[in-house]
Amino acid sequence: MVDFDVVVIGGGPGGLAAAGAAARAGCSVLVLEQGKEIGSPTRTTGASFVQDLRDLGIPGRFYHPLKSCRFVSPRHSARFDYDQPVACVIDVRGVFQFLAEGAIEAGAKIRVGTAAIQPILENGCAVGVIAKSRTGPSLTSIRSKILIDASGYKAAMLTQAGVHSGFQRFGVGSEYDLYAPQCDPDEAVLLVGSQVAPAGYAWIFPWGHNRVRVGVGIIHGDSTAHPDQYLDRLVERSADFGVNLNGAQPIEYHYGLIPSSGLAENFTGNGIMGVGDAAGQSSALAGEGIRWAIKAGRMAGAVAGQAIAASDVSQRFLYRYQAQWEAAFGKNLRVAYEINKKIAAFDDDQWDQKTELLALFNAYQFGQALQTNLVAAWAVQFLWSHPRLLKEGLREIGHRLKIL
Repeated sequence: MVDFDVVVIGGGPGGLAAAGAAARAGCSVLVLEQGKEIGSPTRTTGASFVQDLRDLGIPGRFYHPLKSCRFVSPRHSARFDYDQPVACVIDVRGVFQFLAEGAIEAGAKIRVGTAAIQPILENGCAVGVIAKSRTGPSLTSIRSKILIDASGYKAAMLTQAGVHSGFQRFGVGSEYDLYAPQCDPDEAVLLVGSQVAPAGYAWIFPWGHNRVRVGVGIIHGDSTAHPDQYLDRLVERSADFGVNLNGAQPIEYHYGLIPSSGLAENFTGNGIMGVGDAAGQSSALAGEGIRWAIKAGRMAGAVAGQAIAASDVSQRFLYRYQAQWEAAFGKNLRVAYEINKKIAAFDDDQWDQKTELLALFNAYQFGQALQTNLVAAWAVQFLWSHPRLLKEGLREIGHRLKIL
């Protein structure tokens, strides 16, 4: 039996951010990562936003800013150019390991190659975890005062503890990380339509050093198609979309899932909290969750420190983390989920119509929408100043923006 104030399940961005915050609050912290190394294998494209990463203290060497973005439907496109880049693509492994280094500097301990099997529950409270190392045949009981589930889309600890019932709708993504010396390093391309990504979207994202991530994401629950069915075709047809992949060759293949069921109704319990994908804290609009996970992890880690100091790890105390999250981000993420449910059902004609409407956005507005900043004043003013948007099926969203 080993005792820690906080045990974190998962060495992704949310778990590492939580570990660092809890350790800085004076807690003894252990992170269990089932993979053999932090940040590998890569399961995400790493699309994010420059200002968010700056605010989170991620050094600029870990992300590649993008100066333009094109949105392409079957017969139309919209282009947005930025003097000051808004979006970027991160070095996923580099960022995760940077967060790990920060957690270690704060005092957290990390064990790689160690899988969490199940939470230890006593009288309805999580008091630790049963874990198994890749290098040993036996199970280990690790006691904790607080368990933080950052295990990803499976939400393994939260579901076994009965905090929530798991997710039924997922974004499933496949991508190649290509060496592509002829590709424009400054332009991101988003593609939609039945021929590239039914019930989803495809992407071409450069991330510096002649590397480009080309992928397809499809919502399972809305479609049974597998993204691998469309990935090679996307690379082969890249010239049709104005992208030069001549001479490009794959260096890596990535595959991953992200919950697209919206924010979990509950992600705190007695002695347990969830962060990142385990809590459904990603944006369903764009299927991106790294920055959200870091924010959630820091919130959860800070509340864990408060709970340990107060000797109160009850759900009632830990719920203050969920309340803080809801107040800061709940409205935007709920609107993003509602929009995602609508657009996942679009046919090609509808996508063409909506892409034409995107021309009404200026670059700033498009960037704000991609960032899931949807309930700010700009969004309300924009919707109500363009009646055509309401006619084209966004009346419900406009109403939601008014009442949230």
